Amino acid sequence: MSEADEPFRRVWYDVPGGRMAGIAFGAQTPNPDIVFLHATGFNARTYRALLQPLSEKFHVLALDLRGHGRTELPARLFGYASWRPHRDDVIALIERHFSAPVTLAGHSMGATVSLLIAGRRNDLVSGLALVDPVILPAAGYAMAQAPLGPLLQRHTLPIARAARKRRSRFPDRAAALEAYRGRGVFKSFSDDVLVDYLADGLIDDPAGGVKLSCTPIYEAATFAAHRHDPWTALRRVTDPLVLLRAERHSTISVASMHRLCAIKPDARAATVEGAGHMLPMERPDRVRAAIESAALLARAGRKYNHGLD
Repeated sequence: MSEADEPFRRVWYDVPGGRMAGIAFGAQTPNPDIVFLHATGFNARTYRALLQPLSEKFHVLALDLRGHGRTELPARLFGYASWRPHRDDVIALIERHFSAPVTLAGHSMGATVSLLIAGRRNDLVSGLALVDPVILPAAGYAMAQAPLGPLLQRHTLPIARAARKRRSRFPDRAAALEAYRGRGVFKSFSDDVLVDYLADGLIDDPAGGVKLSCTPIYEAATFAAHRHDPWTALRRVTDPLVLLRAERHSTISVASMHRLCAIKPDARAATVEGAGHMLPMERPDRVRAAIESAALLARAGRKYNHGLD
């Protein structure tokens, strides 16, 4: 499929240091209703099948975060110890290019970055839809603050070690598709979703063939970068919050979800039975409903004050 035939609009936004890439659906209004952020290692287009049906009611924008997809921002490893750079990139984009608050939605890392944005700049956000966010117990963030903690975890954290070993180059896209089909984290991906992931997850390699746009070493560093504080961010949120948790292999524990609901009693939170961390691929119906609920609550102007200091 040529870019002219793609069922979405490709968009670019200037931000400090470079440009952020995205795909957009729905009416071309000055402001998107929903801004969606992807999980570690993925890209905006991975979620095309999930987001496209929302375009019947909303202007939806999905972004490639720094180091991922087609975004053109330096993906430096030195000093990369938290997800605050991703938070600050999106804040800069919203400040520069939009004139009204947006509903932020995201999966995994993207959900956590959405929460960090709302905790930092609540005035830019009107609602939140968090899909299996990465929210560790408080002790996990204390460990991340240890000297050289994130650097050591790039080599010791199992998920980071696995990322570092990922194959990064393929002779062509067909070979990459065959290598990923039905394996590992991609077991729950249909071929259509996998093709979407590879469309922007691979770039031409000057040495020949194609290579991952999110390098294995940067993906590993992202998995290990936890010097941020979503719990403090949560206490500063006054916007409607909808959260979905996976029953299997979730990145937010049952105890943490209960704590979140105690801090934000107005949050709408649920565990999706039988689903794993790849919730958007396994249960797109539930995820779309959660995003739509957050956007409609935001459109109604709901605000909450529970949990504020």
